[in-house]
Amino acid sequence: MTGFFAAVCISIADSRRLSDVFGEESARLALTHFGEEATGLLSRLLAQHEVIDRYRADANGRWSAYFRVLSDGLPRDAEEVAQTIEQAGRKLIRERLLAVFGGGTGARITADLSVFLLPPEAGARDAKACWLQWTRDPLKFQSKRQVEEHPNSSTKVRAILADRSIQTVLQPIVRIRDGAVMGFEALSRGPQRTPFERPDLLFDAAHAAGCAVEMELLCAELALERTLGKMPHGKFLTINLGPDALALAADKLALAGRQEVMFELTEHLPLNEAEGLQDAVGRLRAIGIRLALDDTGCGFADLDTVRLLKPEIVKLCITVIRNADKGMSFTAAIRASAEKLGELGSKVLAEGVETAAQHEALQNCGIELAQGWLYGKPEAIASVLSRR
Repeated sequence: MTGFFAAVCISIADSRRLSDVFGEESARLALTHFGEEATGLLSRLLAQHEVIDRYRADANGRWSAYFRVLSDGLPRDAEEVAQTIEQAGRKLIRERLLAVFGGGTGARITADLSVFLLPPEAGARDAKACWLQWTRDPLKFQSKRQVEEHPNSSTKVRAILADRSIQTVLQPIVRIRDGAVMGFEALSRGPQRTPFERPDLLFDAAHAAGCAVEMELLCAELALERTLGKMPHGKFLTINLGPDALALAADKLALAGRQEVMFELTEHLPLNEAEGLQDAVGRLRAIGIRLALDDTGCGFADLDTVRLLKPEIVKLCITVIRNADKGMSFTAAIRASAEKLGELGSKVLAEGVETAAQHEALQNCGIELAQGWLYGKPEAIASVLSRR
C-alpha cells in the first residue's frame, strides 16, 4: 500500500516545567537545541518519503512532519511503515534527550514519538486537517502502536553478556518450488524462562543499556561457534547484524573458512548512509561472506540500498508476504518487486509464510526462496541439524 498520508509527531510532556530545573533562559536554549535535533531526526526518518509540511514549536515542546509515503516500486504496508518509523524514532529520541539534557534530567523527561495514519480513502486535504489538529492537541493522537515496555535493566543485560547466556536456534529456508531446504537463519534468544527470552525485549534492553552492538556481535559469535563444522554440505547460514555491528564483523568475528555464512543486514534504524557500509561489505565478500537484506518493502530498505550493497538475497517484508493470498493486486505487486530485484542480481526470499494458500500464491511470483512456520519453526541447533 503506497501513497497514503501520515504524520510523525514528537512531543515533550510538561516541557514548561524544565524552567524549574534549568531556569527560564537555559530551558529555552535547551528546548531550541532539542528542536534542532528533533527536526534533523524527522528528516532522517522520512528521507525516503515526501515531506509536505513541518511544524516546529520549541517553546511548547512539539515538532512534527506531515508526509506521504512514496514507493520505489516495492509494495509497502501502512501499519508496518508506521511501526518501523516509530520504533526507530523512539530509540533515537531517547539518545537525543540524554545528549541535550544530560543523563540525570534526560532520563526523567518523557518524550513521545508517534506516527498516525489517515484512512486510505482520505485525501490530502483531510490528512492535513488532522495533522493541524495535532499541533493544537497532541495527546489526542498518541499512537496506538505503543512499543511494549521491556525490563530495562543494565545489570541484567551486562550479566547476559558476561555469561554468554544466549540461546541460538535455527529456522529453515526452503526453495519455494519444491520445499527443499537450502539454508538456515540463526536466531538468538535470551536466557530461558526470563523476559529476555523474547528477542525484541533482549535487544531493546541492550540498546537502552548502551550495548546493542556488543549484544549483536556476541549473538553472531555464538551462532558461528555452535554451527562450526556442523552445517550440511551446500547449505548456507544467515546471521543477523545491524549496520554498526556489520561494519565491525570482519575484525571482531572468526570468519575464516566460513563461506557458507551470509550476514543479514537488519534495519531497525534508518540506513541513510549505506555508502558507509560498502567497504565493510567488500571486506566480507573478499573472504567469501555474502550479504542478505532484511525487511525490504516495510522498513528503511529500498531499491537504492539494493543497488548500492548488491545483496545476494533480499527478504521481502513479512507483512507484504502475508497479503500474498489476498488477491491479484497483492501478487502482482510482489511479482513486480521480484522482477526488479532479480534484475539487480538478488534472489528474493519470502519471509513469514504461514499458510499453504500463501505458498501457492507465491509460486508464480518469481520468488526463489521462502521461510516461515509453514516450513518449520525455529528450533535448537542440535535437533535441526540432526535431521539433515
